[in-house]
Amino acid sequence: MVISTYQVNNVLRVYGEQLRQNRISSRPKNDNIRSPDKVSISAEAKRKAVIDKISSDIIDKITHYGPHDDVEKEVFQKLENEYGKNLAIAGKNPNDLIFKVIDESGETVNSLSIEDSKFLRYKLKEITKETVNKNMI
Repeated sequence: MVISTYQVNNVLRVYGEQLRQNRISSRPKNDNIRSPDKVSISAEAKRKAVIDKISSDIIDKITHYGPHDDVEKEVFQKLENEYGKNLAIAGKNPNDLIFKVIDESGETVNSLSIEDSKFLRYKLKEITKETVNKNMI
């Protein structure tokens, strides 16, 4: 007896359709209505997210306009106290900040190295987060 490839193909196709129909019929009937995905975030994670957002906003304001309101001045003063000298910031965004040392008369003494600016950028973020966390109720 000779079986053609056409007949084998038909048998495989029908068998595949039967398997698919059995899978569909064995599903629960309420599977068509899917519940929306739920994401639960702990209160501490929400607090951390809010602190990060507020901190980045404060750093952006300090970067673009300098420290003007009380929190910005407090953060920048803490940074200057930690460094030990008066500072000024130059740069367009928080990732490319260049810090400059300012003398008592308000004139720029020198720009800090890339490594020092990178460290002060890190400290600015850290101090800002600490200050925001402390000020949040």
